[in-house]
Amino acid sequence: MSRFEFFLARKYFWAQRRNLSSGLIALFSALGVMLGTWLLIFVLSAINGFETEVKKQLMGKDAHVEISRHQYVPVDDPDSLRLEILKEPEVTGAAPFVLSKTVISHKGSQDGIVVYGIDDSLSRGVIKISESVTQGEFRLDSLPDESGRFYPAILLGYALADRLGADIGDKVFLADFSGGDFLGGGMMPRIQPCILAGTFESGMYQYDETLAYLSLGTAQKLFGLGGRVTGLQLRIRDPYQSAAVSEALEARLGFPYRALDWQMKNATLIKWMDYEKVLIGLALGIIIIIAAFNIISSLIMVVNDKTREIGILRAMGATRRSILRIFVFEGMLVGLMGSLAGTALGLLSYWIQKEFGWIQLPGDVYFVTTLPVELQWRDVLSVLLLTNALCGVATLPPAFKAARQDPVEAIRHE
Repeated sequence: MSRFEFFLARKYFWAQRRNLSSGLIALFSALGVMLGTWLLIFVLSAINGFETEVKKQLMGKDAHVEISRHQYVPVDDPDSLRLEILKEPEVTGAAPFVLSKTVISHKGSQDGIVVYGIDDSLSRGVIKISESVTQGEFRLDSLPDESGRFYPAILLGYALADRLGADIGDKVFLADFSGGDFLGGGMMPRIQPCILAGTFESGMYQYDETLAYLSLGTAQKLFGLGGRVTGLQLRIRDPYQSAAVSEALEARLGFPYRALDWQMKNATLIKWMDYEKVLIGLALGIIIIIAAFNIISSLIMVVNDKTREIGILRAMGATRRSILRIFVFEGMLVGLMGSLAGTALGLLSYWIQKEFGWIQLPGDVYFVTTLPVELQWRDVLSVLLLTNALCGVATLPPAFKAARQDPVEAIRHE
């Protein structure tokens, strides 16, 4: 960078203050860049925060990896399979489970749901559903009804319980039509009465409106599995390495077993969060693009105002490239000042929200009460680079116009 070119660029930049029109345009250009950079950094930190919270919910309430056979053929010997899986160094816990769809009814209300049958003791080290119980208590043994007769306990998502109108202690009925016996030309489903022991709130509404948990033995009896299970749920040391652990387990167990990790199960949601980040970045980037157009207008006015000076510089031996650099540097000063100010505001806003949680969220709508934020320095760096790159590109049309001017005609301009 030539000191001469940068010196003139700074002089021309500050000289715009004496020209009201170009000075105001340059000011609004810098403010536009600042606003766009500020919003981009803060909003991206909020998206990162939500993404982290959602992933925590997914990793906490669901197993990191599920092992099952292809087409969900039941596993005949879950105990030996569990011992084999625990030989994998990254696996810290394994618990058998039964998974099936069924129909639930309560006082005339019916709905199709997904039932998980889990081992109470083993599952505590694998999934954290016990920590999500908001009403009642976490128990899957037996509870008495109003007459004192005992029935298996069941846990329902709070949204599912609300839709059924079921309260703690109410009796609900599960019906399985998959293996019913035919009698008199009709199919008789297996019916299992259960007592609602508690409701849970996982933070994921689609889970809370469709999921129910039973004891493993009750689910095996309901679905006619005997001692067989659908598969095993696993917890691993590093949830973000679940894909690699899944591949290692599939290689260890071989066909017909398969491993499905939490990222694959929620691939659609994770991709949607990634797309959301890109789309919001593009939307907010429009602010910076508009500011870049203002930089073009500001520099064109400066070039017109400095026509005679440009001619004198050319006559004194300044090259076209030097003239080009002068106005490129001047325009980039606007972008640099705006982007640095916007970055400072973005980091300040992030810190305030992180420390004080000024932006509150309705707890009955979201699974958090304050807006979660998480700063990723690669986002800050990307915003800075992209902003200054756009501002640099915006300087090229007026800079080329200045560089193409003929020295003689420029001097005779006035």
